Amino acid sequence: MISRRLVPALLLVALGILLTATAHAALPSPATSFVDPCLRVCPGGDMGIHVVVRDASNNPVSLSTVSIHFCTCPGVVLCPPGPNDPYTINGCMVSAVTNAVGVLDLGIRAGGVCVDSLLVFADGILLAVRPAVVSPDQDGNLTVNAVDNGILGAKLGTTDPTGDLNCSGLVDIGDPNALLAHSGHSCQAVVPVQPGSWGTIKIHYR
Repeated sequence: MISRRLVPALLLVALGILLTATAHAALPSPATSFVDPCLRVCPGGDMGIHVVVRDASNNPVSLSTVSIHFCTCPGVVLCPPGPNDPYTINGCMVSAVTNAVGVLDLGIRAGGVCVDSLLVFADGILLAVRPAVVSPDQDGNLTVNAVDNGILGAKLGTTDPTGDLNCSGLVDIGDPNALLAHSGHSCQAVVPVQPGSWGTIKIHYR
């Protein structure tokens, strides 16, 4: 039999377990979370996407699985992640986990551009929809070079989101400068794949 003296202590332990389970079960809230308004990628993996996942009470959600769906963007070509990259790829979906304070800074190795609805989820809950993907690799061949600079130059003075590398809302002189900062960046051992009619992204190795 359990001693009456132990009952209060056991109740406290049970309450602690319940509170811990409830805390871990916190659901991400689109209203309090944050996703960069401009989704940028580079074959070198050095253009960050910033995500903060919070619950309805504005508390950070740690270890939340954030997934970015590129399925509507066949013009975007994903590179295999490097050995130290904190994300995984499943078909046309890139996933990573937030840190202890609900923050994820994700540099995805990819090239190409897209104007379509990009879906960003956290633990299966839709956090945000973004209208485009932009990259210094404008033609999606996974190498940033003079050809990309020429493509971007034709977009100067427009509001084309696929040329807005500095996320200013306009393709201005800052965007070619941003592209030049990534000149020569490429993915190793990857063969680009032309967009398929089935609307997903493929990864090919040499």
